[in-house]
Amino acid sequence: MYTIIMIKLVLYYLVCIGLVSVAATCFAEKPPLLALSIDSDMIIQPYTNRSIGAFSLQGYDVFSYLYWVTDQKLSLFYRPAGITFRAFLTGLLQYNYHLGLLLGLGYHELGHGTRASAFGYDVSYSTEVSERHYFSESYYELLKDLFNYSSTVTGAYTHYGKGPAVHPSISLADSNLIISAGGVNNEMYLATLIEDRFYSRGITSVYDFFHYLYPKLGVYHYASYEKKDPQFQGDLFNVQSFYKSKYNFILSYDDFKRFNGYAILLSSSFWAFIDGWSRYVVKGFDYIHSYEAFNFRLPDVNLFLTSHGPSYHVQSGYRFSNRLLLPFAIEYVFLGDKQLEYTFGLERSWMNRFKTYSELRLGYAVGLSQSLEYAISSRCRIALGVAFHHFNNLYGERHIKTLANGPYDSDSWFNLQYRL
Repeated sequence: MYTIIMIKLVLYYLVCIGLVSVAATCFAEKPPLLALSIDSDMIIQPYTNRSIGAFSLQGYDVFSYLYWVTDQKLSLFYRPAGITFRAFLTGLLQYNYHLGLLLGLGYHELGHGTRASAFGYDVSYSTEVSERHYFSESYYELLKDLFNYSSTVTGAYTHYGKGPAVHPSISLADSNLIISAGGVNNEMYLATLIEDRFYSRGITSVYDFFHYLYPKLGVYHYASYEKKDPQFQGDLFNVQSFYKSKYNFILSYDDFKRFNGYAILLSSSFWAFIDGWSRYVVKGFDYIHSYEAFNFRLPDVNLFLTSHGPSYHVQSGYRFSNRLLLPFAIEYVFLGDKQLEYTFGLERSWMNRFKTYSELRLGYAVGLSQSLEYAISSRCRIALGVAFHHFNNLYGERHIKTLANGPYDSDSWFNLQYRL
């Protein structure tokens, strides 16, 4: 509760500064980067968290661009209108009223769906309104329904049909926890994608704060909702029951909220967004820079719920130059079956045309990813990628595509991107 109160007080403070500021409104200078991309994993089912995460970021960028255009036009027409509009946006941010929430809700359900699909279940989706008429196997159909019924829908659902179907070496004992936690884990992963993109570019649109704050507090929101209705046995109720049964410890809803609060307050990107939003409200500067010290990325912390217990994922990196980044991370399960997992990455640009990203994950097993991007022109890029996941890794548990062949799986993809 204290985390939310603090955020709301800060945002109220920013509104007050903006409304009483005598500083002249500065016109917006940097439109949000806007790109359209088609990824093979966005088209071929089962969809992956990686590909639909990238799709969600594209949707967020469209909304950010619309905010930017509106602010720019209002400020050009009448400067005080810019401050009023920014105060209005701060109110939306404070109460989480914006269209990006629908993308976040859809991605939450996809988290349940990809984990159920990995265990061999047939997966379908519905909204509170559409489930009276049909279930859809398509994630995009779910999104369409969320936007069509945005004024009345209050929830979305993932349904599991025929299954499970896994390799004989795979135990199903943890499957309920992994599927139940998949939703909030996906939300936290989405916040991680925003943070990583922010660090890679070194700069981002201030409007990303809209899309960052809600998934970053995903566990907090679900814990608050379930605590209000003791009869509702939702995702976190299932997580509680699993941890109590397997590890003999009890996490209250307040514990979930507290752990999530620690994660956001210890994340440098959160404070960069707070700092950036204050300058945006006062002067209209619509971009912010990532926090780094001595070329090191100041850490971001994310909370995940694993079959081994709750974990903190701490990510940082070292920027050798604009062409060479060395991201790294450590994930620690701090309750239950305590363990560590290390991630080492290398992002490198070559000859203004090529860009490579390599990632090695070391835990109970080994996982890795490799991608190669080629710039056809200043606007058009193509990319190829491959990933190897192991189910015994913390990351692999959240992202492996199928368990039909055993605890390991590979995924390859093709991507075409056009920057507007």
